[in-house]
Amino acid sequence: MWESSILKKTTTCMFNTPFFSKSSTNTFLGVDIGKSSLKIVEISGEKEITLENYGELFMRDFTGKSPVKESEWSLFYSSNEIAEAMKYLLKEAEIKARNAYFSIPDFVSFFAFFTIPPMKREEVVSAIELHSRQYIPFPVSDAALDCFLEEEEEGKPRKVNLIAIPNKVISQYQEISRLSGVKIISLEGEMFSLIRALAGNIKETTAIINIGEQGTMLTIAENGSLKKTQRLEVTGSMMTKQVAKYAEIEYNEARDVLLEYGAEEETIKKIIFPSLTSLFSEISHVISSFEEKEGKKIDEVLVTGEFSFLPGMIDYAEKDVGKKVSKKSCFEGLNYPETLREELERISSSHSTALGVALNGREREKYPQ
Repeated sequence: MWESSILKKTTTCMFNTPFFSKSSTNTFLGVDIGKSSLKIVEISGEKEITLENYGELFMRDFTGKSPVKESEWSLFYSSNEIAEAMKYLLKEAEIKARNAYFSIPDFVSFFAFFTIPPMKREEVVSAIELHSRQYIPFPVSDAALDCFLEEEEEGKPRKVNLIAIPNKVISQYQEISRLSGVKIISLEGEMFSLIRALAGNIKETTAIINIGEQGTMLTIAENGSLKKTQRLEVTGSMMTKQVAKYAEIEYNEARDVLLEYGAEEETIKKIIFPSLTSLFSEISHVISSFEEKEGKKIDEVLVTGEFSFLPGMIDYAEKDVGKKVSKKSCFEGLNYPETLREELERISSSHSTALGVALNGREREKYPQ
């Protein structure tokens, strides 16, 4: 039976009351700490996945402070501020789970792609560490490394997808865990969460553009696996600053204006047109190079991230990239009340990462595919 469902909104937080009667504690909580907000998604289920709850808290409203990075490799709010926000959001959303799966945002991660020559299995780890030193802009000893290797073919080089997370970032997550009382079960890079949430069941080669405030990433996936990722220059923050400078208004006001009117308002369209042109020209180039090099065609491009909400963004993307561009709800295929469909489609882009990392927990801990 469905329980009554009411979306509660305040100046600081939006969340959904638990709308399912929970018969067990077998739930999986995904947490996404972004630049401007904290997102959570809770799921459960064995054969069918049930959306138990979700929520978002806007850090600027909660703390009364604008986001500021203490260093290049850090989150935008202090560990204590994020921990307090976490406790508040979980309490208000009535989420009892205190074991969580965390996604690490792209803006504090580093990615590299390279090949290693044919070698014995026991030599692979040393070879990857040696190659990593050529690509990572900080000592390997100061980071946690994770890598994904393509299947070995006799006599052929193997492709390596490497992700490096600075130890100081991991330490900040551990501090947030200690202060909030939320235990970290696992950490994973944001791009892997997005692939799982948006393209996990798509066999065809698919491109995902994650347009965030702090960073924009282009990820190419096939059959749920990462094939390529590239950080792009144009970000939501860059466009916001352009609007703020032109209109002589504060950053936060410019951000709200940009998200509301986007490229459909003529003045804003003129301001951000060069950035949009540059962004999608770069995306088109990366996709074309991938298709030529790999001999595979990308038929669909998915957009996600807060700034994919910009009115007129899809039209710009399709025109410049020359492919079908669409937004896909990450909640497709999940069990939830029909009355929430419109709301979930609206928030999908901002909650994709949190759902993806919750799905990772479900697959890893209870119900492997």
